[in-house]
Amino acid sequence: MSSDSDKPKLITGQRLLCTLGNTGPGMAVLPLEQMRRAYDSYDRFFGSGSREDVSTEDRSIPVGGHQLGIRIYRPTELQPTLTMIYFHGGGYMIGSLNSHHGFCSLLAGRAGINVIAVDYRCAPESSFPGPIEDGLGAWNWIVEHGAELGIGNTRIGVGGDSAGGNLAAVLAMQTFTMAISGQLSAEPAFQFLLYPWVDMSGASDSIERYGSGLLLTKDVMGLFRRNYLPEGTAELAINSSPMACIDPSGTPDTLIVTAEYDVLRDEGLAFVERLCKAQVNVVHKHLSDCTHGFISMGKFSGKTRNRLDEVCDMLLSYSNS
Repeated sequence: MSSDSDKPKLITGQRLLCTLGNTGPGMAVLPLEQMRRAYDSYDRFFGSGSREDVSTEDRSIPVGGHQLGIRIYRPTELQPTLTMIYFHGGGYMIGSLNSHHGFCSLLAGRAGINVIAVDYRCAPESSFPGPIEDGLGAWNWIVEHGAELGIGNTRIGVGGDSAGGNLAAVLAMQTFTMAISGQLSAEPAFQFLLYPWVDMSGASDSIERYGSGLLLTKDVMGLFRRNYLPEGTAELAINSSPMACIDPSGTPDTLIVTAEYDVLRDEGLAFVERLCKAQVNVVHKHLSDCTHGFISMGKFSGKTRNRLDEVCDMLLSYSNS
């Protein structure tokens, strides 16, 4: 039997950034606008940066009576066969097109796919189920305008990390139907999930085990949950969670990444097991030396860049299958 001392340690560059992130009062007590600015700047300082072989285009699209921003990433030297509509992480409170720019650019260039990032509205201004309504509206608009966007001949799927992974999976598995009205104009061909928040109950052991000392802590998770789930909506959100899906056998092809040093570790692994039991086509990579948020930590860490390449290569292999 192996002990904790036998496990691979957190990559040094990630560990140092976690230490830096826990200096001072901590993110959970920052004013909202300051927290949002700090999160957006993280990718700029520590992320992968823009790739020269990827073009970007910013647009606004009409969704539910308001406008949402999208950013389209296209590899310039390839003709992609996949398009991924991507929802950023940030606990449904923080995050934007800027917070995940480097990672989306890396995905498009390394995997050779189109990536369309969606700037959905966040809590507390737009709490549950507002982001899901935005996600559904964005999906339908993009699919219906596929020819205009130059993606009509590609397989279109959804992706996201953390809370964005929740949003992607809620759409792909259609567990949103009890929370909002409407339907998908086309079923996603696949879902690509990075350390997703798939269980709104918050009952997993890893929340306690890894709840302090990392970038995503138990206190921050509590802050996200309180703001995303207004009073009286928690039960509905739990029932709309991907883990609560009664019959997951209709889930599209799933590529999923989990991280060892992560409060969401246990629910991610349980989700993989549930999908596999339902005979869903699952490609799973568990990164035993990474933490939540590592997708924005590649700039000064060669080992982290290697893990990012491995993540992108999952999509590269899938696009060639």
